[in-house]
Amino acid sequence: MTSLQVREVQGAADVSAFIEAGRRAQMSNPRWIEPVRDEMRWALDKKRSPLMLENEIQPFVAFRDGEPVGRIAAVVDRAHLKKYQDSCGHFGLIDAIDDRDVFAALFDRAADFLRRRGLLRMRGPFSLSINHEIGVLIHGFDQPHVVRTNHAPAYYKNHIEALGLRKAMDVFAHVCTIAQSDFPERVAALAARFKGARDIRTYGLSLGRWSTQFPRVLELYNDAWKDNWSSTPVGPAEAKMIAQLMLPVCRPSWIRMAQWRGEDIAVVSQIPDVNEALEGLGGRLAPFGWASLLWRIHGRGTRMTRIPMIGVASGWRGTRIGSMAVSLLLAEAIAQARRAGVEETEISWMLETNHAVLNLVESLPARHARTFRIYERDL
Repeated sequence: MTSLQVREVQGAADVSAFIEAGRRAQMSNPRWIEPVRDEMRWALDKKRSPLMLENEIQPFVAFRDGEPVGRIAAVVDRAHLKKYQDSCGHFGLIDAIDDRDVFAALFDRAADFLRRRGLLRMRGPFSLSINHEIGVLIHGFDQPHVVRTNHAPAYYKNHIEALGLRKAMDVFAHVCTIAQSDFPERVAALAARFKGARDIRTYGLSLGRWSTQFPRVLELYNDAWKDNWSSTPVGPAEAKMIAQLMLPVCRPSWIRMAQWRGEDIAVVSQIPDVNEALEGLGGRLAPFGWASLLWRIHGRGTRMTRIPMIGVASGWRGTRIGSMAVSLLLAEAIAQARRAGVEETEISWMLETNHAVLNLVESLPARHARTFRIYERDL
């Protein structure tokens, strides 16, 4: 008889066990790329992480015979509760070995944590908020594990659904093969016939102005996504955290904005596939991993990129100017990838209900590659 225990993460040793539980669970997944371990330590740091400081988050680790075999985090997202007042708690960072008892024990502890705080429903995974990694992979297990997305073996879905969690929303990832896309040329021809395009100016961020420009991107993000399903705004402290994480590994000029007569109205961001550059590093950047990572991104370049953000300001949604602006930005993203020798770009995530963006992306053309499911259940 083996013993199974689920314990709260309290100190540094527990965080190490939390990280090890994720690695152990994913060992059977050949596509999984281990994230940077120090980044996980930062995200769970109660004294430094904006997510931990602004919300009530409790990570748990499951141990079998003293070995970490699973993990989960229960999240009381205060921004979500303030906006929706729906008594819905969240879970995230779910990873476990192929064992239904481990999944059940983890979800029981997370549910009990949320229930004791008066919440009536549990939804996720959001790791650790909807503005970061979301969903459980349910389709596309043979596809690459692209930067800032989740990956998982097929048994995750089976065990989670066996515990009574039901679908709340699916989100999609589409992949565009750059060499097969004539989207930049088609958009250029369309812009030449549309007089309004003359007053649309596009620009990319720069390294020298990063600290002043990136907050404008997130300001537009908060406006453009405010009506999306279950969305919550990115606060100032979280925005600073995102900017610090992104700067070393992104190409600022690949994050592009469109203005209409001086007003920011649309954004499209493209980032190198950092996971591709992390392969083989085992989640460690010290002592020489940083040099290898940065050379693979900025020197050699990555085979893939990801477009995580396609947005139009709420006041320009559904207008010809707004549509033209986002098309121009997306065309520039494809052209930049082409010049950099990128082979494919993944556009993710897109809500299954966001037909306007799905139709736009399919016109690149881009194929449906992966589906992620967000689950929920009553407490």
